[in-house]
Amino acid sequence: MAIIRACSYTATIQPPEDPANYSAIFVTFQQDGTNLINLDEDDVTISDGKIIVNLDQTQTKLLACGKKVLMQIRCYASQYEAPGSAVWAIDVWPALNDEVLP
Repeated sequence: MAIIRACSYTATIQPPEDPANYSAIFVTFQQDGTNLINLDEDDVTISDGKIIVNLDQTQTKLLACGKKVLMQIRCYASQYEAPGSAVWAIDVWPALNDEVLP
């Protein structure tokens, strides 16, 4: 599913283990080699063994249209249990009006 610039976006991720086992969770959104959105465990929701990532209008407005944004999640439970996901490429589509709504 694409991200529409200046709109909200939700991604649900199933990590290899129950997210409650992780002491740290990082989600990064990157375009053109620059990390534009960095989230941690305080910025995501844990529900039914899944990690739910919500971006608001202001966050998605940081993304350039017509380019893919890369998303990756990393988790930490211990020195030898720190999995990272694949890097997902997500299309960024324009909004006809990209004003952030109240």
